[in-house]
Amino acid sequence: MRAFFLPLVALALSALTGCRHVLHVHHIAHVPALASYEAVDEMIAQHNDRRDIGRVLVATLVDVNNVGMTSMFGRQMSEYLAARFTQKNIDVIHATVRQDHMQVRQDGQFLLSRDIQNLAADHNARTVLVGTYGVLTDYVLVSLKMVSTVDDSTIAAMDFTLRRTQVVNDMLASYVRTW
Repeated sequence: MRAFFLPLVALALSALTGCRHVLHVHHIAHVPALASYEAVDEMIAQHNDRRDIGRVLVATLVDVNNVGMTSMFGRQMSEYLAARFTQKNIDVIHATVRQDHMQVRQDGQFLLSRDIQNLAADHNARTVLVGTYGVLTDYVLVSLKMVSTVDDSTIAAMDFTLRRTQVVNDMLASYVRTW
């Protein structure tokens, strides 16, 4: 039953978040770094003009149920994502998302605040990578968005699913406040 249920959850999340592609990583579900690399590759492919991406400000992934919290999982996934952008010759800036740097609408969508736009402008970043993760019994659902700092439009998005292996569970066990 779970094998049938998980793709439906991922498809539903894709429809709700407006993502054009859903990346299923069951064949590499036990390797978070590889899943992150595939996600970055797909988001770059979604946006044809790499010059328009410019420098990327990578924010820490936060827990979708409590955006004021993250874990080693959220911080490490951000590191994997940033590493892949660097491997693709895209300049990366790191930032920890804090409550005063984001707004959350009632539907749960993130909007960039003026503070993060100013932070991006200070570092000449044209794009911000933001993301959330949701923890299920056997899986972690990850949702990523590349957002333009010029007009707040989403230029690429990716959802994927990771199996909760021992490594993933260990990373999830260390919750910390992001603000």
